[in-house]
Amino acid sequence: MSGAVAREQAMSQLTNSLANVNSTGFKKERISFESLLKGSKQTTDAKGINYSRIRKIGIDFSQGPLRETGRSLDVAISGDGFFKVRRGNETLYTRNGNFFADENGMLKTAQGFNVLNETNQPIQIPDIEGKKLHIDESGSIALNTTPSGEKIQVFSITDNEKLTKAGDTMFRLERGAVSRPFNESPLIQKNLEGSNVNMVEEMVTMIDTQRKYDANLKVLKSYSTLSEKQNQLGTVG
Repeated sequence: MSGAVAREQAMSQLTNSLANVNSTGFKKERISFESLLKGSKQTTDAKGINYSRIRKIGIDFSQGPLRETGRSLDVAISGDGFFKVRRGNETLYTRNGNFFADENGMLKTAQGFNVLNETNQPIQIPDIEGKKLHIDESGSIALNTTPSGEKIQVFSITDNEKLTKAGDTMFRLERGAVSRPFNESPLIQKNLEGSNVNMVEEMVTMIDTQRKYDANLKVLKSYSTLSEKQNQLGTVG
């Protein structure tokens, strides 16, 4: 039963990854399993039975493929790091560089969150309407070759394991890690980073997980049948 439950939970994660195979900046999750009881407890408390569970669900932050869009406010990070955005009073991180400018020139995500600069202030590009916008590899923004004074900053995280999902492409930084401006990963304008989900790999893993889930259920059913037969024999006796 413990094995079946663990595989059912794994199947849920795989399904979510496949559902986001085309989501910009999406990062898949990796699942690892462990024994619930170890060492001497295997033979005493568990009487030799190896109970299993999911040990960890970690986020795979490997680079996704870049695709050209031709859109001036689409920006992809080539390498490590994240964009920093603000949702209400909360600071979040993302690899999704599909940005927009509102009527006041405030740079925002597709969800309407403010994009932050190096000093954690919202980026504003005044008089953007009708002008050619250029973003260089450092993130500096120019309008018709005139520098705007604003810059899209990439931030590094001291410990990526402290990042937890706050939506399919947003991440929340837990205590124990900090973010710092990072200038070693160039920005590629008119490009977006795709999901790092490999559909073929995930489908193979899903099939294997389903087979193991079915095998656990068959064993469970077999023991249930044996128990019923034992009860019948006990009644006859």
